[in-house]
Amino acid sequence: MRLKQQRGITLIELMISLTIGLVVLGAASSVYLTTVINSGSSIAASRLNQDLMTLMSVMVQDIRRAGYWRDAATDPLKNPFNTVDVTALAVRTSISTPAGDADSGECILYAYDSSDSGVLDGEDIHGFRLNNGVVQMRLSGDTSNTRHDECDDAGGQWEDITDRNLIEITQLTFDSADPAAPSTCLNLREPDGLDNDGKNGIDDAKEFDCIETAPAMGDITVEVRQIAITMAGVLTGDSDVRVSVRQSVRVRNDLVRER
Repeated sequence: MRLKQQRGITLIELMISLTIGLVVLGAASSVYLTTVINSGSSIAASRLNQDLMTLMSVMVQDIRRAGYWRDAATDPLKNPFNTVDVTALAVRTSISTPAGDADSGECILYAYDSSDSGVLDGEDIHGFRLNNGVVQMRLSGDTSNTRHDECDDAGGQWEDITDRNLIEITQLTFDSADPAAPSTCLNLREPDGLDNDGKNGIDDAKEFDCIETAPAMGDITVEVRQIAITMAGVLTGDSDVRVSVRQSVRVRNDLVRER
């Protein structure tokens, strides 16, 4: 008695099929993992960018108020929140060099009448600085000091506003002399009808530019100040996710002073 011939696949055919299936599955898994990783990086970068932009907005809104005084209209020369070398907006190189004017640096200091009392107190003294990868905000200062512009810990109460466990700020620069956001200075002295060479001419306007022509003693000047802020950060858990943002702010309260 002859057995009927059994029809089906051979062992070799089965192994080839399994191999092809594994290759297809591996390729699909690779595409899926790549998509997930790229999506995760994009989400992380987007979140980091959002965090930096929120922080930038906080700094811009606060710096814009520098020099505000409730009674500024009465006599701007006596503004206690806009006194040069004391409370007026100033940039410092870093917290290790707290004194000395600089065009660009990691620390900015200023004051404004936050309580609208017309009187300078500790809570009216503000600032931002970069300290070891963390952005800090000055909440108050010591009004008994001759100067209120120190960027080190002796300059008042500083508080972290970023968490280094999540974000490391690799750059924070305040630039008061950025060509893209130039500050201007106007001399209010009466014109003498002559330009710098002693004759009437097209250079007359330069006599009123405090940058072009140094003011004389007793001149009253009005300075329009703009600050360019550049900030960069990286995710602490993923150094490949980096974001940089930049914005300029025009200080609303001009600096009026007598030279």
